[in-house]
Amino acid sequence: MLDYLRTRTVYLAEPVIYTGPIPNNVASTKIDQNYHYGRDTDVFGTAFNTRRLADALEAIGDIDRAGLYISYRLYWSLGSLKPLPTGFSVASETKAAIGLQLGDDVTRLVPLIATSSTEVRLHLVRFLAAFLRGLRAQKVSGVSLAHLRDVIHAFDLAEFASLLDPLQPFEGSWLRWLNEPEDRYLYKQLSDGDSYLVFHEGEAQESALQLYRLRLGDDVLTIEKAYVPRVRRPGYFRPASYDFYSRPIDTYSTILFFDRPLQADDNAEHLYEYFINNHPEYKKVYFALNPKSEDWDRLLAKNFKLVPIFTPEFYEKFLISDLVVSSQIYNIRYKGKSFANSRFVYLQHGVQLNDMTDWVLSKYFDIFVATGQIEADYLSKFAPVETLNSGLPRMESLARADHTDQHLLFLPTWRFNLHQSSTEHFTQSSYFRSIDAILSDASLLNFLERTGRTLHVKLHPNVEKRASHFRFSDRVVKSELSYREAISSAEMVFTDYSSAVIDAAFIGTPIAYYQWDSVDFFNDQPYEGRLDFRKDGLGPVFQEHSEMVNHIVNEHYTQLDDQYAHRRARFFKGVDPARINSTIIERMLSL
Repeated sequence: MLDYLRTRTVYLAEPVIYTGPIPNNVASTKIDQNYHYGRDTDVFGTAFNTRRLADALEAIGDIDRAGLYISYRLYWSLGSLKPLPTGFSVASETKAAIGLQLGDDVTRLVPLIATSSTEVRLHLVRFLAAFLRGLRAQKVSGVSLAHLRDVIHAFDLAEFASLLDPLQPFEGSWLRWLNEPEDRYLYKQLSDGDSYLVFHEGEAQESALQLYRLRLGDDVLTIEKAYVPRVRRPGYFRPASYDFYSRPIDTYSTILFFDRPLQADDNAEHLYEYFINNHPEYKKVYFALNPKSEDWDRLLAKNFKLVPIFTPEFYEKFLISDLVVSSQIYNIRYKGKSFANSRFVYLQHGVQLNDMTDWVLSKYFDIFVATGQIEADYLSKFAPVETLNSGLPRMESLARADHTDQHLLFLPTWRFNLHQSSTEHFTQSSYFRSIDAILSDASLLNFLERTGRTLHVKLHPNVEKRASHFRFSDRVVKSELSYREAISSAEMVFTDYSSAVIDAAFIGTPIAYYQWDSVDFFNDQPYEGRLDFRKDGLGPVFQEHSEMVNHIVNEHYTQLDDQYAHRRARFFKGVDPARINSTIIERMLSL
């Protein structure tokens, strides 16, 4: 960029940015705080004059590149710039999810040049939140606590702390503490003891629920979690708003279940079906789904009480519900109600095979369902009250289903860094090429043809729109089966890193891992590895294409291996296959 700017002055338009579809009439877009907060923090917008940019870089040399846009505007007092009547859409909030990783030489986020510009201040609060999110992962920064407080006070960022709460509540509490330190900050209301975040400047006493120990310059910051009885909550006896826990769950309660908006057949569907069949006394139990989903008619035929998801009817049901149960966590807020102040049971979609601590701590839940003792022990380190070691509802359905070996199954997962890739970039990625090479391997195709087998491939939902680029054939097919059907009828299942194979291992189906990019896989993911697949995986691990193919064509997967049987028993310890649903229901009705 600097080379390009060296001989010219370049004016970069500041476009309107959306996180969803672009409206038909972009020019009529209302510019408000929520819109501005949705912008990225990187280099774009305003007018970059070559000489002025050089002056700014020289004056603010300890600022990270990610803050260059904001710093330039501050340095040259470009407080407000009206966006142009055009726009583009982004598919995901990458920096909000993984945060910023600043260089070791960075000691300031931005220069402290006061501005009254709402636009710049909203950029700043987003930038600060991304820094704090990244710091939770990085653990060390050259930026001091004093500088963070100076930024918050100089630009009066505490005014915008509430904008962080929907997607970055942890950072919202952190910002409030930096602005005005208090003993603790209410994070999530619970039935008995509410969950609080506690910040300690300097070395703190060892705590069983210490979440983070961070170093910022010469400062040490410890963040802990505490459970406090609800009666000690400020304003408990004279609440300023309705207490969504005040009404107990009973047979008159409204209870709302859902999986993905366009796809059911996950843990919420399986638990819902068990619940309505075994607890008919509950009359107001609903399942939310998009009417355009292929599952809509199927669930109607099973007597599900369906409500169109994310519609006015859905939000009204949410408002009056005493309990929400889902395999997904969505930012649902309506008329003062959210998962921060109401009951929510998180059934999970996957399994916590990786270190998802930072992600989990950014979410609200009353119950977090675990799939065995290993996962429960991990979750209990930072959510001991909320963790329930019951197993997943869909696993009970699998255990009850008839198993007929009909095909092999490949379940590749997704790569976070491909979210906004063009089709050309996607087809040139090692992800696409490695998967496609398996699907079109000549020796594998010959084996399938010779033995009358078929390889089913369940692509990740993020890949579905590009499925046509893969080389499917008569023997290698893009599976249209549900996950439950595909797994229950599989002779063998393999993946790269997907936790979906855990379901297959639960019912004793052989599994394997093909990890062609194990060296750098976690570099671009919003989490770190937690389990060693070679030491703790429930099947063999292969890094080379030829190894994976040989394992299949030589039918090595049919040979029983005691070490994997032992690992399975240890992984699923504490889970009764016949009582998964009843265990969850007993706990959730007691909230």
